[in-house]
Amino acid sequence: MSDTASTVKRRACVVCTAAKAKCTPHSLNLCRRCARLGKDCTYLDLPQTKRKHRTGPSRVELLEKKIDQLNSQLAVFSRPTDQLSPGISNELTNDLNSPTNNPDSSRSSQLDPEDISAMLDAANEPSHGRDPPTRSALEGQPSIVDRGLLSEAEADYFLKIFQLELVPRFPFVLLAQGETVNRLMNQQPFLFLSIVSATMRSGHPLRTTVAEEIMKHVTMRVVVQSERNLELLQGLLVCSAWYSYPGEKHHPRLLLLVQFCVSILYDLGLHKKPNLKSDERQALLGTYWLSVGLYGTLGRPITMKHDAQINQCLDSIRSTEHFSDRWIAPFIHLQSFLATMDEVYALMQASGGKTLVQLTHDSLQRQFDIVKVRVEQDLESCPSSTGNAIRVEIKYVELRLEELSLHEQMWIAEPDCAVRISMLMAVIQQSKELIHTIIRLPASDISRITIPACAHICAAVGYMPSAVLILLNLIIGTSDPGVESQMKDVVDLADYSNLLTELTNAMEAQFDGVSAENKETDVSGCSERAATDRKGRYYNDDS
Repeated sequence: MSDTASTVKRRACVVCTAAKAKCTPHSLNLCRRCARLGKDCTYLDLPQTKRKHRTGPSRVELLEKKIDQLNSQLAVFSRPTDQLSPGISNELTNDLNSPTNNPDSSRSSQLDPEDISAMLDAANEPSHGRDPPTRSALEGQPSIVDRGLLSEAEADYFLKIFQLELVPRFPFVLLAQGETVNRLMNQQPFLFLSIVSATMRSGHPLRTTVAEEIMKHVTMRVVVQSERNLELLQGLLVCSAWYSYPGEKHHPRLLLLVQFCVSILYDLGLHKKPNLKSDERQALLGTYWLSVGLYGTLGRPITMKHDAQINQCLDSIRSTEHFSDRWIAPFIHLQSFLATMDEVYALMQASGGKTLVQLTHDSLQRQFDIVKVRVEQDLESCPSSTGNAIRVEIKYVELRLEELSLHEQMWIAEPDCAVRISMLMAVIQQSKELIHTIIRLPASDISRITIPACAHICAAVGYMPSAVLILLNLIIGTSDPGVESQMKDVVDLADYSNLLTELTNAMEAQFDGVSAENKETDVSGCSERAATDRKGRYYNDDS
């Protein structure tokens, strides 16, 4: 090929284009294929365009770079605010406004730094809209003292009783040193009402009125106005811890109040806020103890976990100025173990049978022995009323450790094996010990008993007849000649009728001056009535 041909730059000829063949120049106006075939080689007179010499990145490269930049900015938006490195907001603003990153910046207005800040705030929030109010929708309304329903002297007495008798049993809500009735009524009216409700006796004539006033605050402030503040959380904790009226099957209102506690706690950010104040730490731990305890006992999904924030609060209260904070740790340690136990039980497969139950029971027992030693060390610095409340918790844990013996699906292959028989006997024994622990409490402790303790009593009252009936059915299914004697031994061991009589007499301390009608609508009254009904069914079945 000549030098002239090598420099020719043109498109394919007409013949090669029609044949869709490669057209290689041979000489001026003649390609190699046409020269070989003897064809007339004709080129159309098309305008020639000169290729521009590229001095920068191609458009594809620019688009790829832009995509990378947008991905980087999206990653920054999705990161929590506390993880942003110093100056990142300024760098991000410069990147977004940079002409290099925005080829069309000459045709668009630059973003204002305030817009960027708003975008960052919106990206860091899981939801949008206006913030919930923190001031009361019922602010300025007269209190029950202002309306003459309760004297200021009696209100002051309730505050003192709360500090002396209720705080040791529920050390998660404290009053400020030198707190007065007037200040509490004016600045924390809902907490004031909750303290009055928890402190006044069951037979007080204002009990129903105060309960209705509390629900008015809950409805108007928490539900309608969506208010969120620490006073509402503290009031709900106190109200829920000593909830007694009205009694309802499955306790829907009580569970709703506890769920409000959890919701407000998360709305206030106490689950992640660093360096919590003393009252915030107490509220966080109180919400954990109350929600995990009640939801676990009633078989509901547990919404709070023992996480790093809980541990940090426990570490902080060791050196707090409030001596009562040191009473909190044993409550939390026992509740955390119960939550672990519930998780283990929920994951167990029925096909595991006796071997799985025994391994699980022994493992949990070893863990509890460690927790129990730790808790008993903490008890040395607790007042007697706190110690009694914690001992009830310990007895409940010991009862729950034997619970798997009541689950029929775990024993399909070996319903009457020795392991299960031993655990069923332990259920009866541990139920009796828990109930006897309640019976032996001073009347002042029983009258101030918390709702989780009431739930533990109901569990013991229900577990014992279930274990007895299972044992009786297993005995009947055997061919041993001494069936009747064995059945009598089981019934005598439970001594259920006498035990419930003693429990009922002890719980009467809660109902001094209560009318029969109000007693029927009381949570404790419902529990007592359910126990009596269960006793009747138990002995009817036995007979």
